[in-house]
Amino acid sequence: MTNKNTRKNKQKLKRKNDLPKLASDKDFLCAFLKDEQEASADKTAEQEPADTEPEADFSTLLEASLKQNRPPRHAPKPMPLNRRLKRYPPPEADLDLHGFTAIGARVKARSFISNAHIQGFFTLRIIVGKGLHSEDGPVLPHVVEDLLKEMKKENIVLAYKWEGRKKSNAGAVRVYLKRFDD
Repeated sequence: MTNKNTRKNKQKLKRKNDLPKLASDKDFLCAFLKDEQEASADKTAEQEPADTEPEADFSTLLEASLKQNRPPRHAPKPMPLNRRLKRYPPPEADLDLHGFTAIGARVKARSFISNAHIQGFFTLRIIVGKGLHSEDGPVLPHVVEDLLKEMKKENIVLAYKWEGRKKSNAGAVRVYLKRFDD
């Protein structure tokens, strides 16, 4: 009778893939200690003489492996300016300089661009007119263009384009503000 009992107990304790089914903490500890004893017996039987090399410092080993396994890094090519400007939105704010003198237009345009840059705008339009009603010809397009060149050097303006492709045909200029560092 005891043989049948032990056989049934063993079948109950075995689960799928011959893993033991543990009924209590005591069973867990017995199984754990049994595995530990078997592992230590295997280690003593297979133990080989220890290496006589001294252990190297971790940091030196890390540096050496990084130098050996470093893949070449290819920095992404910068996006061309024309492609970058296509991603900018249409003008978000306008400034009309009709009727201003050269000095007044310069001051007004500088403050407008600076404030727009601070507010987070991307694209502006400055209307300068074609200079048809001026006695000496168009003055404001030259003044605004000089200002934009200065502000481009200050990294506030990324680029600007005249709306008629030429300064002489256009009455307005689109200003693209620099929002991100390259």
